[in-house]
Amino acid sequence: MGKNIPKVTTTFQFCDGGSCQKAKSEIAVREARAYLRNEGLWDNTHTIKTRCNGRCEDAPTWIVQPGNFWYKNLTPEKAVAIMKSHTQENQPTEEYLLYQEGWSVLLTENEKTVSPPVFKCKTEEIHGEILIARAFASDQHLYPLFQYFFQTPRPIAVQVGEDSMLNIDQPHQVDYSDKYEVKITGEQLKLTLAIAGIPKDIPEEIADRKVSVAEVIWLKKKAIFTKALRLKNKKGKHLVTMWIKEEDNKTWEHILKIYLSMSPDHIRIVEDDS
Repeated sequence: MGKNIPKVTTTFQFCDGGSCQKAKSEIAVREARAYLRNEGLWDNTHTIKTRCNGRCEDAPTWIVQPGNFWYKNLTPEKAVAIMKSHTQENQPTEEYLLYQEGWSVLLTENEKTVSPPVFKCKTEEIHGEILIARAFASDQHLYPLFQYFFQTPRPIAVQVGEDSMLNIDQPHQVDYSDKYEVKITGEQLKLTLAIAGIPKDIPEEIADRKVSVAEVIWLKKKAIFTKALRLKNKKGKHLVTMWIKEEDNKTWEHILKIYLSMSPDHIRIVEDDS
């Protein structure tokens, strides 16, 4: 029988992302659920395992609603204390909080500074002098970008592997219903790439088309196509490059703002220190 949602007063969201799993989140979850069962609180609460909550440095993490209470560094002992305070006293366990609604800062000792993407000057044998920015290769970034590129016709060209460039001017279907792979299909292009995290025992043919490196490149020389998103696998093998026409400012600005979090008026360029 499913959960009777109208009876639920408190919802516990347990992060089940990779970092939380490594930090033994499951042990805390077991203790929390056992407590709710034994105290007769199961029907009035709801427990949910979620994908990554984005706070890997504070793993394991939970979110409790209502109130938007975020908890950090969960242990079995902390789990039971949090359950008691929310179900019996209707208040958070303050000493374990990472964040609660209304706070302007996080209570964490593990904050990581993430450097924003920047363009660096490089020289390549094929393209000569270019600006290149190491970008995001996760499915959370690539899948929306593939939708933007292919579902609505744009003046782009696609180079798969070592093949010649294909001009794309028709809409294509972007299907990400598979566990690991996205498929782009249409009259002009058929392309399959693995963009989700893959296990070590995945078949070699899937591992070979797993995107591990994403680069936004910007040619210094004049050409029809001067900007692109280039994708490679873990071994550095070129998988696909999506080229943007020089005059297509709309697509270029989308990549800068949405994909690189960079203002088109303030493009971050640094000297290469390699």
